[in-house]
Amino acid sequence: MVLAALPSWWVLARSRGRVRTVADVPAAEVALVLGAGVRRDGLPSRILQGRLAVAVELHRAGRVRWILVSGSPHSRGYSEPVVMRDFLLRQGIPERAVVMDESGVDTWASCRGAVADFGLPAVTVVTSKFHLRRSIALCRRAGMDAYGVGHDAAADGLRRVSARGARREFLAVAKAFWFSR
Repeated sequence: MVLAALPSWWVLARSRGRVRTVADVPAAEVALVLGAGVRRDGLPSRILQGRLAVAVELHRAGRVRWILVSGSPHSRGYSEPVVMRDFLLRQGIPERAVVMDESGVDTWASCRGAVADFGLPAVTVVTSKFHLRRSIALCRRAGMDAYGVGHDAAADGLRRVSARGARREFLAVAKAFWFSR
């Protein structure tokens, strides 16, 4: 029983006090936005649009200077980071403020890449609320000082997606704890 609960305790301990809002997150150089799929028409999924909207808010509020978009280069035939970048540019984010990481095929790869490929000592990780604590814990495991701001998918009309994501987190947290080294 303890072994089953250990991953959840780890995530809670590593993310304690680090889940924030746009208004109260400490300023950071970079927001790391984690991918969440591309629609068949090449646009970001609704859940990904929510994450990107949070990143836009952070940038406009002066909480971050750069936005690192991380995802798969093969999402329904599209590069997720390219789709994310294009969405941000349409929202008025300057091109020089957006950096792409196409090695982010999962959360751990995105966190590791932020350290290994981009040398980031700290980030504000942006994802969905149900995924935020694990993302903060993994970024910290990768060696970054990480805070996080989450998109509330349920409040944005994506209740089923949010509920499915929350259920999936149990196994994802176990995988993160035991296999992300």
